[in-house]
Amino acid sequence: MSRTRIVCLAFALIVIFGAAAAQAQTCGGSLSCTSTAFTFSSSGSGSALSASSSYNAFGVSSGLLGSDSNTTSAGSAGVIGQDGGACPSGSVGVPSAGVIGESSIHDGVVGYTNSGAAGVAGYNMETSVCPATSAVAGYLGYKNGTSSYGVYSVGNTGATGTKSFIEPHPTDASKEIRYVSLEGPEAGTYFRGTARTVKGFATIEVPESFRMVTAEEGLTAVVTATGQLAQIAVISKSLDKIVVQSSHDVAFDYVVNGVRRAFQDWEAVSSNQDFIPDGPNDKRFFAYPVESQRRLVATGVYNADGTVNLAKAREMGWDSLWIKQSALSAKATAAGPSAAEFLRFASLPQ
Repeated sequence: MSRTRIVCLAFALIVIFGAAAAQAQTCGGSLSCTSTAFTFSSSGSGSALSASSSYNAFGVSSGLLGSDSNTTSAGSAGVIGQDGGACPSGSVGVPSAGVIGESSIHDGVVGYTNSGAAGVAGYNMETSVCPATSAVAGYLGYKNGTSSYGVYSVGNTGATGTKSFIEPHPTDASKEIRYVSLEGPEAGTYFRGTARTVKGFATIEVPESFRMVTAEEGLTAVVTATGQLAQIAVISKSLDKIVVQSSHDVAFDYVVNGVRRAFQDWEAVSSNQDFIPDGPNDKRFFAYPVESQRRLVATGVYNADGTVNLAKAREMGWDSLWIKQSALSAKATAAGPSAAEFLRFASLPQ
């Protein structure tokens, strides 16, 4: 290649990259593409892309902002972080999200703080109207003063499995101890202890902490004589004291149960909110306990192969909910979306 051609080529490259740099320096500039706009890669120890914001005043700023308007495809996200060769989020039933983290062998998402309240915080505003305030919130790695929590919930906590505490085995390194929380159809409170009747009577003072959180209605007390046979009974009970009488003086154990005042109207059986599939391609079925799987198939929520029963979804009106949540442009009628609309959303042949 002649020297003249080399000089011309170099000049052309300078002009091209100079124009691109000038465009990049333009504040408020944007780039619109129908495919991947830019790909950054790094073979060293540094970051392929580093973004920062030095704005330090009232208002919202970010070092990096990612947004996505694809509301119908599972696995879409404003930001997707990948580590290793993880299965793509769209292939494993992960719903659309603001941020998705993927990893084949490590944690998908890690959050930490040196001196803040939580490593990860999640809020649900329960409204599409802005500005909004948080209705419920959950925190991972939460610390408030001297209180520390792995998981902290502002609102109810739910689970399809057991709630356990785990301790190491004191003598066998190959084993551990797992105790499951006692469960029932009410938000119960209790206190217990041992006392003794004197001249046939005993008064049990109710602890202040129990009194502050427990409703007066629904209070129960059970006493059991120990050491010798005796007739013994609870004569009266209130949030102030429990009065016990026995046929002769005797030691006894007692348990007093109540219901949390803030949740005394708790209903154990309620309308289904937690087992509604996230969408026609929901893949949560095999994550449920085996007995839950059996019931969900028996009631028609899922098919036996773990796929969503779309006929039941339409019968229950869940298809309208999915379309609303996915912000599809078509308007749902009082009878629900049209068959064509639902089939299109569910990616089924029409």
